[in-house]
This record gives sequence, structure tokens and C-alpha cells, in this order.
Amino acid sequence: MADRLLPAVPPHSDADTWDLVESALCQLADRRSRWLGDPLTAITMVASLIDQADRMIPELASDARRQHASWADIATALGTSPEQAELQYSHRSPLRETRAPYDPD
Repeated sequence: MADRLLPAVPPHSDADTWDLVESALCQLADRRSRWLGDPLTAITMVASLIDQADRMIPELASDARRQHASWADIATALGTSPEQAELQYSHRSPLRETRAPYDPD
């Protein structure tokens, strides 16, 4: 991993994001033997991907803090305020996200 962090940029969705999410949806549905043509199945697959991504952010925020990122930097990357980022992801916050990502290894 690099010694220096890149400048924080706000999140954005574009054609690349769409393609990656669509591919992930198809792969997840295939692994679970589900048909994405069913709207409820598609919602479940999207919710599963969102849940997993949400579970990864606390660890990534901790990694960024260890590499001297400010809460303002993390907030920019998340598209939120520094106060909200710290409240949600600081190890000192009683309201922090505590769900761990699923990691089969």
C-alpha cells in the first residue's frame, strides 16, 4: 500500500459504476441460483451488495485514519459531513458501525 493517501474525492456514479454493479448483480444472482428478471430478487441482490459495501467502510475508514486521513477527507470520500463520518466510523463513537464485512478467508 502507498505511503501517502491520494486526495479525497466525492463519490459519483457513472457508466463504469453501472457496468460494475450490473455485473456484480448478475454474478451474485448466478451464485445464488436466482433469476434477476424477478423484481424482488433484483431488490434482494442490490440490498445484499449494499449491505456488504456498508460493512466494508468502517475498516476502510480505520485504515485511512491510520494513514493520517482527516475526518474531513473521509467525509469527502463518503459524500457526508466530517461530523457524520466521525460519528458513524470513529472507534470512540457509541453510534459507530460495528458490523464486520463477511470475509470467507
